[in-house]
Amino acid sequence: MNNSKIYVPCVFLLSFGVVIGGWFLTKMLLSQKQEEFLDRTGQIALQSTETSLLLADQSEEADEDLTEDTLFQGQSLSEEMMAEVLAVWESGGNELPHEPKKGQMNMEQAIDEGRNWITIMAECGIVPEKLAECDFDKVTARLCTLDAQVDFDDSLLSYWLVQFTENDVVFSLTVHASSGEIWKANLSMNVSGSLSSKYSHEEILEIAFPFITRGNMETVNLINNTNCEIMPGGLVYAAVKERQIAVNNQEVVIVIDLWLGTV
Repeated sequence: MNNSKIYVPCVFLLSFGVVIGGWFLTKMLLSQKQEEFLDRTGQIALQSTETSLLLADQSEEADEDLTEDTLFQGQSLSEEMMAEVLAVWESGGNELPHEPKKGQMNMEQAIDEGRNWITIMAECGIVPEKLAECDFDKVTARLCTLDAQVDFDDSLLSYWLVQFTENDVVFSLTVHASSGEIWKANLSMNVSGSLSSKYSHEEILEIAFPFITRGNMETVNLINNTNCEIMPGGLVYAAVKERQIAVNNQEVVIVIDLWLGTV
């Protein structure tokens, strides 16, 4: 009987101890797991932050690269280099369309250059002032080069052919892809809309080709009395020629050709 009285409390105490011990053990294990989880979460958050910063840096670098790719700075050419390029153009050959290369203007830039050129010509009164807005019905552009072997950088041979059309007005421009300069232009419009007669040929050339070095104004026999201005080196000339065309007894159209060539 006495043993029974002693046994029951002992079992109770032992059971209570097991329960309490199990509770503390479980709490300790839960705390340990929580700390491990928080440590992992912190690492993940840190890694995510680092990854975000890395991606942001990469995005900024990509934007800088894109800006560098889309930013165009025309290459300035010497008269000698211009003469070499023009000589290949004049020789002709197979015309090969291609995508812009490094250092060449893209289509949007070529069209913008054409629009700027037309705006200047209109503001100066060489073409109707209404064309200064460059609101044309149709604009086309394509980049080409010539299938020719040269001993200089062949990317200098490329040119954009840009055409603007509005009713009876057609402007066809040849934009040198590396310099961004317009080296040839063919303007066609009704006589009533032309104002070029108010300017001398020398003045027209100065406005159309502002980048060339001024030389001597004279008539070159090899191109049928077309008015030309020869650059100081005697290798390249800028020329302008006007003519009137009547087709099928319709209204007379004036055509103005402007171009650079080799002497």
